Amino acid sequence: MIEAQPSSEAQPGDPGDARTERHLRGLAELGEIGMELARLVRRQADAQAAANPDGAVDESLGLVFARIARAVRQTFALEARLAEDRRTAQAEAAARRAAETRLGVERRKTRVRTAVERVLDAEADGSDAESLFYDLTERLETDYDEADFADRPIGELVARICRDLGVTPDWSLWQDEDWAIEARGAEPAVRAGSEPASPEWPGPEPAPASPDGGGKSWVVPPD
Repeated sequence: MIEAQPSSEAQPGDPGDARTERHLRGLAELGEIGMELARLVRRQADAQAAANPDGAVDESLGLVFARIARAVRQTFALEARLAEDRRTAQAEAAARRAAETRLGVERRKTRVRTAVERVLDAEADGSDAESLFYDLTERLETDYDEADFADRPIGELVARICRDLGVTPDWSLWQDEDWAIEARGAEPAVRAGSEPASPEWPGPEPAPASPDGGGKSWVVPPD
């Protein structure tokens, strides 16, 4: 008998798959009932054959057995067909999901490529630009897989690829794009041209000028 196996591809809450699973369980039970009836008929035939000196068996038992056997075969055939239909539907659904994922990846990759090319247009010129554009194509094809473009933020990908190419993206090129605003906010907040903060203890400090107007002396602050 073909047992109804749980589906690894089934989607939670899918009413069609739940209905198919219920039908398969019912067919499995019907098949088992039919097998039990066939065994019962065989036992009756065995008992009749043992009781009759010539081993004769009532012909009606043969007719009953034939009908039960036919019903069991039909049940098994329907169970197998239903299971195969479910496997086919699951394979088709998986193929659709894979195609949708690939399409989404290609769309995101195109967005990232367009954004990085805009950075290169603004940052590079001449032979350097041509080399960087070629390098961009190579990296998109070899250094990043589908998982990168499936779930990573656009801004993160643009920043990463620009870093690999040795250029710095100007996020103001996309000042109205949410992904660029998010990427800009994720960068360290360092003001352009600002000096680094002074350490808490910068080192020796000059002492006040001596009363005689001589030069400054240096003292080391206590620990």
